Amino acid sequence: MDRSDDPTTWPAATLGELLRRAASAGPDRLALVDGEVRLSFAELEAHALTFAATLAGLGVHRGDVVTAQLPNWWETQVVTYGTALAGATYNPVVAIYREHELGFIVRQARPKVLVVPGDYRGHDHLAMACGLAAELDDPPVVVAVRVPETELPDQVLAFPGPGHASPSVAVDPDDVALLMYTSGSTADPKGVLHSHRTLLHEARQVAGIARLGADDAVFMASPLTHITGLLFASVLPVDLGIACVLQDRWEAAAAVALVEQHHCTFTVSATTFLLGMTKVYEELGHRSSLEVFICGGAEVGPELVGRAQQAMGTRIVRTYGSTEFPTFSLGDPYGDPVVAAETDGMPVPLSQHRIAPSEEHGGTGGGELLVKGAELFLGYLDASLDASAFTEDGFFRTGDVVRFDERGACTVIGREKDIIIRGGENLSAIEVEDHLQLHPLVEEVAVVAMPDAVLGERACAYVVPRGDGPTVADLKAFLAARGLAVQKAPERVELVAALPRTASGKVQKYRLRATIRQRLSDEGA
Repeated sequence: MDRSDDPTTWPAATLGELLRRAASAGPDRLALVDGEVRLSFAELEAHALTFAATLAGLGVHRGDVVTAQLPNWWETQVVTYGTALAGATYNPVVAIYREHELGFIVRQARPKVLVVPGDYRGHDHLAMACGLAAELDDPPVVVAVRVPETELPDQVLAFPGPGHASPSVAVDPDDVALLMYTSGSTADPKGVLHSHRTLLHEARQVAGIARLGADDAVFMASPLTHITGLLFASVLPVDLGIACVLQDRWEAAAAVALVEQHHCTFTVSATTFLLGMTKVYEELGHRSSLEVFICGGAEVGPELVGRAQQAMGTRIVRTYGSTEFPTFSLGDPYGDPVVAAETDGMPVPLSQHRIAPSEEHGGTGGGELLVKGAELFLGYLDASLDASAFTEDGFFRTGDVVRFDERGACTVIGREKDIIIRGGENLSAIEVEDHLQLHPLVEEVAVVAMPDAVLGERACAYVVPRGDGPTVADLKAFLAARGLAVQKAPERVELVAALPRTASGKVQKYRLRATIRQRLSDEGA
């Protein structure tokens, strides 16, 4: 492939072109493993072209949106590349979202097609999709994956849909390739726009730092509908022409078995995945075939990095990024091990940054990180959000507070934006608070992140109660009835007489986070 060590010389390409090149260069090379399914690059291309033809037959044109709420299945990869080949914008939605979140996305994104599974992990996604479509004046066509045609409601198509002539669409590398929703400092999720160019630059940059080549293979347990899964299970392997092994439902022992069976050498995942695999390798007593494990999301401590390296024999490095700017900093797997273990790495090439003062974290030596670079997103679908998200000279306000050391390494020390990172998923505290404020036993509420050894973080609700106040079970049932993902529900409730506030009335969440952290420590949790 046309590639060099200098990112400024990388040629622009579309995702569809990446797949065509991989299928042409190595048609019989293994592209994808999903359970018993094995697809070569030629087969992946053929499936993607079939789905692209289906989209064309349904009237999907360049720039239209195709929404997909799918697990880590081979069909998800087909939808990703079929959408790209059709010149449309791919809008992946994480499988945990329910009526509330999916409804907001569908109403704002206005997709022409909505692709869903049937019953998955106890939830009927097809019924949910059909219910949402029935409420809309201009509903998307619903396409069901892994549902027999005899069980489909009227007007629902079975994946991949009816065949048509393959489309011939002129797609530009700077076209919007991706619309991905992320939770941050606002109650509603925000639609992040990326081009083919920004995604490809990010994937190639990480591949270069990790020194990946034609003999590598990727393992991916993170959702393909998350920025991590999309970049490092969909874009990067196809660009390199290497295999990706998918895991649908996380289970650490099964993950290790897949890694060893298929000799996977590279993965990018959240803290909970690293911890789980480390425990399994400690029990097995042998090293992993993984050569590089990039870990990000919630806090990754030096102790876990050292423990994982000892158990797995893998180069473990920390990273920091977001949906808007996928990788700002990354440890060099072949560089300074102290930087890799104790910091979130060095800023990636071609990135720019500066620090803005932080109201909440003043005196810590850090400030809010502002970033600019080749993988920076294009803006939000709701353009009214851009004014507060960017400075006048184009730097993105990350909402994260960082500190740089004398080596130039970056470490995240806090947040200006109000989120909980649970198992690698960003959950908006404000969104949960807005709903819980309506609970009859809640006078006031503040939701904050609390540390968790397995998931990185969970949500804790500080509640000024009415009467006896609610229990955890009360809040979970209340949010579920309002159509929110169950993962968003607080998993601990602290009843308090009042919430700590600044002189201007702002809730001092840093004090609440410190209090629950200390309480958990005292409890030995």
